[in-house]
Amino acid sequence: PMEVAPPPSLKASAPTWPAPGAPLTKLAVTVPRGFRKKRIYLDAGHGADGNTGNRSVLCEDEQDFTLRVGLDLQRRLEATGLFVVRLSRDAPGQRVAYPARVVAAEAWNAHAFVSLHSDARGQAQRWHATPERQCPRQDATPGYSVLWSDEGSEPLKTHRATLARALARRMEAAGFRPYDGVDYTGLYDGDAVQPGVFVDRHAPERRIMVLRRPRIPSVIIETYHALDYEENQRWKEERTLDAFAAAVAQGLVEALAPPPAPANTARPHSAGMAE
Repeated sequence: PMEVAPPPSLKASAPTWPAPGAPLTKLAVTVPRGFRKKRIYLDAGHGADGNTGNRSVLCEDEQDFTLRVGLDLQRRLEATGLFVVRLSRDAPGQRVAYPARVVAAEAWNAHAFVSLHSDARGQAQRWHATPERQCPRQDATPGYSVLWSDEGSEPLKTHRATLARALARRMEAAGFRPYDGVDYTGLYDGDAVQPGVFVDRHAPERRIMVLRRPRIPSVIIETYHALDYEENQRWKEERTLDAFAAAVAQGLVEALAPPPAPANTARPHSAGMAE
């Protein structure tokens, strides 16, 4: 019998992030001429005394997530040959005060300070992650955000904004979902240029130190919504870590590259991301 194609409205559409199988792209890293190896201070967020961060939908402490992802990202970024990466902490149980992280990054003359986190948004419900353990869950607001501060003077403020927008732009291009900011009212303002970018609007005494204190460009990447079950599962997948690292690498190159030279000088970088 003749096959009849279903109407367009009935065709299965590709899953969207963070659904299982949602497409992600490992971006090629394109490097302009004149780009020299950059020093990146990569902060595995939390892990200070009395500061373990949020607890995920599966009851993992944020400090453990950021350490795991930070170690992986360090390896992949350095494998490109474009970056030297120093982690704020590199072992379970290590405690490093936030002021010490800023001092270390500046003493090293880092070109950028990138702090990795996971977010916890909205009104969570308790659910049984296992028969014996209840954890917080909220599946309504997945996605990443990149945070920066417009405190201080120029050109530092512009460099922060450039870094935040480049990282968010490349994460979006890779297939990650930018958070819409619905729970950020009064805390952050959304960016008019790039979805997923937000500027700190906490009360002055509560503004985030690693965004406003460093004398080098600094941002926070809220990698995902830790209370969202599906997004939590995606961040355990190798392809997610691979796509994230490539997006961060390209974002760093774009933000830290020297001013553009005449046309036809960009070249694809031949050293691939670490598998």
